[in-house]
Amino acid sequence: MTARVLVLYASTHGHTEKIAQRIGAVLRESDVSTTVCEVGTSGASLDPADFDGAIVGASIHRGRHQPAILDWIAERRMTLNGVPSAFFSVSLTAADDTDEARASTGQLIDQVVEETGWTPTTTAAFAGAFQFVEYNLPTRVLMHLIAMRHEDHVDVHEDIDYTDWAAVERFATGFAAVILRDVRRSGAGLSR
Repeated sequence: MTARVLVLYASTHGHTEKIAQRIGAVLRESDVSTTVCEVGTSGASLDPADFDGAIVGASIHRGRHQPAILDWIAERRMTLNGVPSAFFSVSLTAADDTDEARASTGQLIDQVVEETGWTPTTTAAFAGAFQFVEYNLPTRVLMHLIAMRHEDHVDVHEDIDYTDWAAVERFATGFAAVILRDVRRSGAGLSR
């Protein structure tokens, strides 16, 4: 009786991928068979109906989550609404421990729900990172200016990771518990 979970993500500079991979690792440690895939690769063709549950993640850039993930969710919303599912959002705004920042990230997650018609079982907002090594020169300059609002000194040759990795692991562990409970309750996971 093995539960299967799809972890699908969209990542612009790679940090959302790191979070998705960590979620996948925690799910596997919890005895949940896990497929982690980017929506822009073979992930676009994956069907959540082939899994017992799904976790979808995306990062925020220019005030929106990636359109490719929103399209994927909208096309599969009926299936996603029928299984345990979760959405995680990654942004630098989530690094700010203020009511305003929490409200802003919450509104962007609500926007995903409204735009796609999907109501995930649970949602989470994780702080992202400044990944200066990954940025091209114009992006590095822009991100350096933004980083200066958070840090006194910023070295553009080193990344700054704001992610609360313990929170990521709690999120994954909590989802694993839901999936395993549901699979046990139904008698068996999808047979493969």
